[in-house]
Amino acid sequence: MEPIWMKIGEAARRLGVNPKELRYWEQIIPEIGPRRSQGNLRYYHVDELERLHQIKAWLAEGLTVADCRQLLLTGQLTRALDLGLGEEVEPRLRLKPRKPKAPKAPKAPKASRKAPGQTAVARVAAALRKLLAQLDGTPGPEPPKLEAKPSTESI
Repeated sequence: MEPIWMKIGEAARRLGVNPKELRYWEQIIPEIGPRRSQGNLRYYHVDELERLHQIKAWLAEGLTVADCRQLLLTGQLTRALDLGLGEEVEPRLRLKPRKPKAPKAPKAPKASRKAPGQTAVARVAAALRKLLAQLDGTPGPEPPKLEAKPSTESI
């Protein structure tokens, strides 16, 4: 003997859909709402399966769940057609054009500050370039000539 009432999992299995889909259909089409138990479980009646199969077929044809609801309620489907005639949009719905943003003024370059000991850094960089050139076998740039400072100390 076939059960008259079935839980959502059994109804979904018979329809070949996921129980999550049935819950979604129920949100959009409240008329297919199953009965609820005291424990809030969904129970679908056997007679409801025919209508659920019809909804599944309509969805397979490309209709939306909302379209299926309209068909169930009225027996016909009416959609607004976009004929591309450029009908005037209501003023309150018309988008306002955006004002173009003014271009930002270029930032002034920061004053270059020479850190103390920059000449030492330049000498180390030149020495490293020379070493790298020697390792590669290509002649490197000559390091800058440094003038010797006279010593003020007496020996």
